[in-house]
Amino acid sequence: MQTCKPFVPAKNASSVLLSIFAIALFGVLLAGCGSSSHMGTPPPVGNTQVVVLLTSTANDQLVSYQALVASIALVNQAGTSVTVFTNPVSFGPLGEWTHLNGVSEPLPAATVPQGTYTSAVVKVDACGFTDLTFVPPGGATPGFLTSFNTEGTCSEGSGLTTVNLPSPIMITGSVMGLSLNLQVSQSFTLNATAVPQTYTIDPVFTLTPVSIAAQPTDETNGKVTVIDAEVSSVGADGKTFTAQTGNTGATLTIVSSTATVFQGIAGFSALTPNLVFSFDAAIQSDGSLLATRIEVDSPTAVTGVAGPFTFPVIAPGFFTTINLEQDGCTITNTPLCDQIFLQSGTVFNVSGEFTNLTSLPFPATFTTANFLQGQNVLITSNGIPDQQSVETATTITLLPQTLNGMVTAVASDSGFTVYTVTLAPYDLIPVLQNYTSDTPPPHLTNPTTIVVYADTNTRMLNTSAVAAGSLIRFRGLIFFDNGTLRMDAGEIYDGVTE
Repeated sequence: MQTCKPFVPAKNASSVLLSIFAIALFGVLLAGCGSSSHMGTPPPVGNTQVVVLLTSTANDQLVSYQALVASIALVNQAGTSVTVFTNPVSFGPLGEWTHLNGVSEPLPAATVPQGTYTSAVVKVDACGFTDLTFVPPGGATPGFLTSFNTEGTCSEGSGLTTVNLPSPIMITGSVMGLSLNLQVSQSFTLNATAVPQTYTIDPVFTLTPVSIAAQPTDETNGKVTVIDAEVSSVGADGKTFTAQTGNTGATLTIVSSTATVFQGIAGFSALTPNLVFSFDAAIQSDGSLLATRIEVDSPTAVTGVAGPFTFPVIAPGFFTTINLEQDGCTITNTPLCDQIFLQSGTVFNVSGEFTNLTSLPFPATFTTANFLQGQNVLITSNGIPDQQSVETATTITLLPQTLNGMVTAVASDSGFTVYTVTLAPYDLIPVLQNYTSDTPPPHLTNPTTIVVYADTNTRMLNTSAVAAGSLIRFRGLIFFDNGTLRMDAGEIYDGVTE
């Protein structure tokens, strides 16, 4: 510690300059003494609102991958752990990740001390996946679904996962995002030829920072999309409400504004508890979610399940799905979350997320006549099964989905760039088309080929130009057009090895 000594003035003229110098030095020493009293007390650390964004990167081998997030914590350079999320529920939500391939779903904002964080700990509850494989019975190659429900608590019962940080994360500013990206292909193993089949389920995540733009446009800068949510409560201020997502069970606070686009309802006043809806939102500087679009497909429905249409069953009009998301329902009581539905007075819709349908150079229609196996849909109902334990679908809404494939040709048509893409044989759509003897039309001429259309609104989030030979993920709406599979693409990403 620095010691301050009193100054004794000089007695003669010869020491005047020394005296002046001493006085100046004394002032410096006093300043040093004053500052020394604060040494060892660091400046106050600010806080940042952190929004964790759940997403995934996958090819098309798995129809679903389930791992419900139980908790997320960041660990700083000093080894101090800061909890970012703790799930209040451990049963009910599906915790599904393949529907997040190319889209981000938010968790509630958390207050995190600013600083550098070098690792993260993510715990999950019981895991499962549904795999598509080809097995040649009698020389044929029909696809079939193989479902694995749980592996205890995944990662061999510990609940712990692998979280890779490409570099330390600096938490700073008023708000930032953290992308928790499940690397699906690295998160399981499967030996389909073993008898019995063997597998492991060990989630592997990549955690990276996301800078929030003033006006977010996609998942890389603060835009979030939730396909299936349920209103929990409506605020008295005429603009704020809370909602629960069926995928994680998290409760989100959402704010609307005069710029919010309402689809299917007149406006904020039509929001009521238990209403099933979809929305896009922009993360704000305080970590809140500002809804840019709110879509309600059926104001009277109380349940919503989202996932691919798989098989027609029982009789004409009946069909099954694989539920990747569900809201407003239970698995045992009424309202019921089931996988068998009946078309009877059902209204067919197309997601309001896409507004360019009339500009496409093909008829982008979605009706009972071109309801194709493998299309991703949101089904709403009253949740009350009939005597056959079947619910009537109030609405069936075509949703975006992500496909992974190899580009074989690039062309243009009516202002759109057109990509011809080859899908892997294990993709859901060609697998389901192998059941042609058991299902009615529509049928695809070439089930492993899809034609993808991109316009100036398509977000090009890939790292290099798309050309013949490029392995790419396309996210968009899939239509059946007289035997051809076509997609209106909203985003394009780098592909995943098949």
